[in-house]
Amino acid sequence: MDCSEEVQSLSDEASTPIELKKGMSIFLDILRRADKNDDGKLSFDEFKAYFSDGVLSGDELKELFHTIDTHNTDNVDTDELCEYFSQHLGEYEKVLAALEDLNVSVLKAMDKTKKDYQESTHLQQFVTRFLLKETSSQLQSLQSSLECAMETTAEQTRQDRQDTFVFVWYLDCRQGPLKPEILQIQWTGRRSNRRLQRNNSLSPNNPLLNLANSGLYEEDNQWMTQINRLQRLVDRLEKKELHLEPMEEEVLESSSKSVSH
Repeated sequence: MDCSEEVQSLSDEASTPIELKKGMSIFLDILRRADKNDDGKLSFDEFKAYFSDGVLSGDELKELFHTIDTHNTDNVDTDELCEYFSQHLGEYEKVLAALEDLNVSVLKAMDKTKKDYQESTHLQQFVTRFLLKETSSQLQSLQSSLECAMETTAEQTRQDRQDTFVFVWYLDCRQGPLKPEILQIQWTGRRSNRRLQRNNSLSPNNPLLNLANSGLYEEDNQWMTQINRLQRLVDRLEKKELHLEPMEEEVLESSSKSVSH
């Protein structure tokens, strides 16, 4: 499908019988991609395969599926999908609306480039290449910030689900190296910080990188500070134990000698 066909496809979506608010056409695309047997609806298996994020359990996904399935047909159609998510969009309603316009604008520009580029002058071709490169760079920077946000929110949710996280961590430190899942949480947090720093270094005044300077970044930073503080506390506790245990052994040994005499 070339650019002109994709633009036409987006226009066709706008003329479908389903009345959608601005920005909701993304859910038509979601259903198309998730609908593996092309029957126009999602079974639970199709729903689970697409919406599983590694955080929600199978039972939680099933509960969500039945919540969305208001028609009680054991399938989710476009109406149900749009109806559910339209109630929870919040600020992302504006984001999806902007993405819808951006998608159409970019595809139209690329279609125009495809038709006119060969006949353009060398300078016009240079300008076209430059604008394509800068547009791509801006979108990649924004994508990096979004990926960082996805990664951070997922890890924070996993942490919230581990009610005994600190206690397990302390016991593991006494018994030996940290468990892989704990190391993974620490590594992911640092990777998020590095990615945010890299994004900021690309263009500090870039309006697309506001997410990197938002409260989400500050919260992730505070989270890592708390983890490092706990690690230092565990280290101090370990040192105290190392000093105490030999002393206790010496006391026991001297007591046994006095009894034998």
